[in-house]
Amino acid sequence: MTRRKRLEPVHELALEAERAAARRLADAERDAVDCQARLAQLEAYEREYRVGLQQRVADGIGAAGLRDFQSFLARLDQAVGQQRSMLERAVTAREAAREQWLALSARRRAVGKVLEQSATADRRALERREQRELDERALGSFRGSRTDEDAGRGPG
Repeated sequence: MTRRKRLEPVHELALEAERAAARRLADAERDAVDCQARLAQLEAYEREYRVGLQQRVADGIGAAGLRDFQSFLARLDQAVGQQRSMLERAVTAREAAREQWLALSARRRAVGKVLEQSATADRRALERREQRELDERALGSFRGSRTDEDAGRGPG
């Protein structure tokens, strides 16, 4: 079995590992984008609610209504903070997945390069073997024709 044939399964494993890492990276990217979108929604909702509170205060809101608004805004602010934390974790996970994909991609390329070099070496070895066989046949032919010539001359 040639070296190239022995390396092909290693290359296939490296390729599959790279593909799996690419899928994990895509999932992590999607999670980060989703977290960013949810954060933007919460922040927009918080801004709208603050504007609504200012309008109600201007219109004359009662103490109980003001407390309810402030309590809701505090919970909303807490939700925004939690979403920011989730986004930070998602971005960190995405970067880790990206680094892993880059490392596995580099490994796959390195194995591919060794595979190409092995294929080239195998091809050269085959060419040398074929050339040697051709040379041996040509030499055998030459010897055979020399023997025939010598036989045709007879003793001298």
